[in-house]
Amino acid sequence: MVNEIRIQPPATTLVRGQSMTVPIVLVVDKKLKVRGIHGKFLGAEETKAVYTTTSTDSKGRVTTKKHTAVQQVELVSQVHLLAGNEQKGFFGNMTDAMATVFGGGKHDTLEPGEYPFEIEISIPDEAPATHVAQKSRVFYELTVHVDVPAAFDLKATQSFEVGSRSEIPYETAPVRTRYPDDAGRGLFDSLVSPDAKLEMALIADKYQPHELIEGIFTIESTKPMNCRRIRAQLIGIESSEANGHKDTHVHVGVPHDLSSPGSISSNYTQEFSLPAAITAPLSAIGRLFSIDWFVQIELDVPWAKDPKIRVPIQLLPSP
Repeated sequence: MVNEIRIQPPATTLVRGQSMTVPIVLVVDKKLKVRGIHGKFLGAEETKAVYTTTSTDSKGRVTTKKHTAVQQVELVSQVHLLAGNEQKGFFGNMTDAMATVFGGGKHDTLEPGEYPFEIEISIPDEAPATHVAQKSRVFYELTVHVDVPAAFDLKATQSFEVGSRSEIPYETAPVRTRYPDDAGRGLFDSLVSPDAKLEMALIADKYQPHELIEGIFTIESTKPMNCRRIRAQLIGIESSEANGHKDTHVHVGVPHDLSSPGSISSNYTQEFSLPAAITAPLSAIGRLFSIDWFVQIELDVPWAKDPKIRVPIQLLPSP
């Protein structure tokens, strides 16, 4: 056995507005000098953004470097002193460590055995759900830190989950995007030919992951257009900001082939259905990030940029 910290929560899921008492056991296998035993429960939104910088040296050589900015927005912070003294700063620790080496310093000596403690943690009613994505995460962690003078400190961390808020019952409304009228709203990738018009409509603007998305789309072209394939899929746009830098990541759902119309000479209309199945986080918005979902229809047009039209939707948690 070695010195260790055991965090033993009754559950790893937190309930908004309710407190939880978490037992802590410090196991000491031989005499241990301890300056203080501290606990911190932290809930935070963390974002990251990748960016590049360039520099030119005296010989005109350009160097490009990639960086990752990380930023945290604190959601909840609860600090506990379980035993001993308050934490010192860097220089205070160094001074106390030197004093400990020469027989001084402010610390207690623990004999071998088990030392139980308790920490009470809670999250507010409006606490967001936990999630882990490519550019963002929301987390809740309890960290216990044993401050050992003139030696390596002991640390242990326990993560907790917070479930998504069920929005059932919720109201839905039909949603529609037309190109070119709603080009920005639908995030449309334009055709080589500007004469084509696309329109897509869904029967609802909100879905749960197990539901079936149903809709209809229309293609209108003033001249013949060869379309080898039409497919539908879910597209998630994750946007993040960290220390002033912005970044995005695209979550791509499984594509579903709808039809192979061949030549489209005037109008083409088709109803479709698409399962709301994703492995990425649901729709979410934080202070420095957002995850927005779209239903995308893409045309496979040879010798041209494949046109795509998107309708915004919300993917909500199941009850």
